[in-house]
Amino acid sequence: MLGNFFPVVTGKKDANYSTENGQYPFFTCSQRILKAPGYSFEGKAILLAGNGDFNVKRCDGKFEAYQRTYVLIPFQEKYFNFLFVLIKYFLAEITGGHQGSVINFITKGMITDFRVQIPNNDFQDKLSIFDRIFDKIDFNYVQIRTFEKLRDTLLPKLMSGEVRVKGVI
Repeated sequence: MLGNFFPVVTGKKDANYSTENGQYPFFTCSQRILKAPGYSFEGKAILLAGNGDFNVKRCDGKFEAYQRTYVLIPFQEKYFNFLFVLIKYFLAEITGGHQGSVINFITKGMITDFRVQIPNNDFQDKLSIFDRIFDKIDFNYVQIRTFEKLRDTLLPKLMSGEVRVKGVI
C-alpha cells in the first residue's frame, strides 16, 4: 500500500497565502505553481492535488502547500522519483473513487490504502535509473528558465533598437 512509503499530510495554508514576490514554491490544486513568503515543508516531496483538477507535482527543497494538497515525503529518499512516476501513472485509479457533488475530492485513505506491487529485490538496483532521468529533467528545467529570463531581457531591447545584432540581414 502507498501508505507504507510515506505519511500522508496536507498543507495548512489558504489559497490566498500566495504572493507575487514570494520566495518559496506554493503548491495548490492548480497545475500552476504559485509563490509563498514562507515555508512549512522541506525535502523531496510528491504533491498530490486533493480536489478539482487532480494532478501530481514534485519538489526538492523548501515549499508551502494549500489545505487540500497532499504532501507525500517518502520515508526512504531512494524511492522519491520512483513513487512520483508510480503515482502519476496510477493517478486515475487513485482518484477514481473521488467524492463530492460540486467539487471532486479525494481522501487520505484513498492514497494510503492504494495497493501497489513493488518488484523483487533486483528492483533496488534500478532505482538509480529514475534518479538519472529526473536529474536530467531538472537540469533542463533550470536551463529553460535561464533562457526565458535571457529572452525576456533581450527581446525588448532588440525590439526598441537599444541593442543590435551585427551580421544579421
